[in-house]
Amino acid sequence: MLDYSRFQKPQRYIGNEWNVVRKTHDGRIPVCIGYPDIYDVGMSNVGLRIIYGLLNSSDAMVCERVFLPGPDYIAYLLTQHRLLCSLETKTPLREFQVLGFNLSCELNATNVLRMLELSGIERRALNRTDLIVIGGGVANPEPMAAFFDVFCLGEFEEVALEFIRILQRHPDKEARLAALSCIPGFYVPAFYRHTRHAGGYSVEKSYGAAQFPLRRAYVKSLDEAYYPIAWLVPHTSIVHDRVQIEIARGCPNRCTFCQARGLYHPYRVRSPQVIGNLLRSMYAQTGYEDFSFLALSASDYPGIENLVDETIDYCRERAIGLSLPSLRIDDIIGGLYRKLIPLKKTSLTCAVEVAGDGLRESLNKKIDVRKLFEAAHILRSLKVGHLKLYFMFGFPGETEDDLIAIGTFLRELQGRSRLSLNVSINAFVPKPFSLWENVPMIGIEHLLDKRTTILRNIPSSRWFDVSIAPLERTILEAVICRADRRFAGVIERIFLNEEASGGLE
Repeated sequence: MLDYSRFQKPQRYIGNEWNVVRKTHDGRIPVCIGYPDIYDVGMSNVGLRIIYGLLNSSDAMVCERVFLPGPDYIAYLLTQHRLLCSLETKTPLREFQVLGFNLSCELNATNVLRMLELSGIERRALNRTDLIVIGGGVANPEPMAAFFDVFCLGEFEEVALEFIRILQRHPDKEARLAALSCIPGFYVPAFYRHTRHAGGYSVEKSYGAAQFPLRRAYVKSLDEAYYPIAWLVPHTSIVHDRVQIEIARGCPNRCTFCQARGLYHPYRVRSPQVIGNLLRSMYAQTGYEDFSFLALSASDYPGIENLVDETIDYCRERAIGLSLPSLRIDDIIGGLYRKLIPLKKTSLTCAVEVAGDGLRESLNKKIDVRKLFEAAHILRSLKVGHLKLYFMFGFPGETEDDLIAIGTFLRELQGRSRLSLNVSINAFVPKPFSLWENVPMIGIEHLLDKRTTILRNIPSSRWFDVSIAPLERTILEAVICRADRRFAGVIERIFLNEEASGGLE
């Protein structure tokens, strides 16, 4: 038996967490869902938890999990000629009928190829026979089309039952893919021909029954949608180590740079009664002392203050910490945040995006950042230690004054509040399905100049912890998110270079 204590954070690999599903494969269709990042990150993903619970709710299915191992475990697999296996039953991935991957982060593309390689599975779909590899959570599937048999476009909960029925009805791979291609929400790349010509780009079906144009699947009612009450409790700390209850999906705002509205439209909410029932049931199932109400913008939930009022006594009586990770500044000033602070001390995150008023208007970002100064005073009086702020740069119409304004804003905010500021700054990436999806990405030379201007105007101080994502990775993200099928070869070469050099760079 393998001694997991030889690896860093062995709890990533042992499985058997509280609320894990235990099923035999006998007479069931075995599916493994993978997250192309380490356990600590993947187990923080709500989508993975939903799919895991939803598929296992069917007696016809057995669904297990797999994550990208850490470097020491990868080295063990390679040197000992072992295969990557599932977490629950330690079954090699290539023995499953279906292998799924979450593709919400473009920079995880090469991690998918690494996991296939570690599993002894052919990278390219055309070289595989029985195994179906399905991807989900992706805005643009084309760069990864060569590696996947099918994609789920949109929200899997809406098409899960049809997916299960098709797997039950059709035992062989080709029949399964043909049936899936007829269902809105599924896309089989092999059934479509892509042609480039002088006028642009054209697509036509190579399999007559396949749907065209493609349509995404989305849940019509969150109240009726499946949500995992038996929340898996890891043996080790993870990135978001708490129970997350999704209170809304989508976003009612129209920020020009944001992809989320396009991907998750229309805006839908879960009712207070259902949220309250989930809170009580999930606490009973887990004993977790930290809960959060999950939404792209919790402040936009209709009656958010009433929702907090209805649940806060239950939380206070049981010493449960309740957080709203995405509040507006007005909600701090208005008192909503004051109600949460007594439950458990926490920090606050605020997506300011830009410091210049004119640029903010062009982004359609409807916040009054000057109110953040007033909010900071309130946070300090509540003994909140630090404030996390997000900024972006590289927008169309951006001036040098807009870049300098970031440092000016931070100095004034810190001077007034005396709070520690954790500042994350990222370059703008034009994403598909955003209002600015056709805006060109600024070249890396200009981005480097802009980064220098920003950092030059932020003082070196123990009060400021500033991080900027590597621009080379940002450029790669921009290319992958808008590339077509021709980019598969580039992704493959990057992966092979990673294997040789030990990193994405």
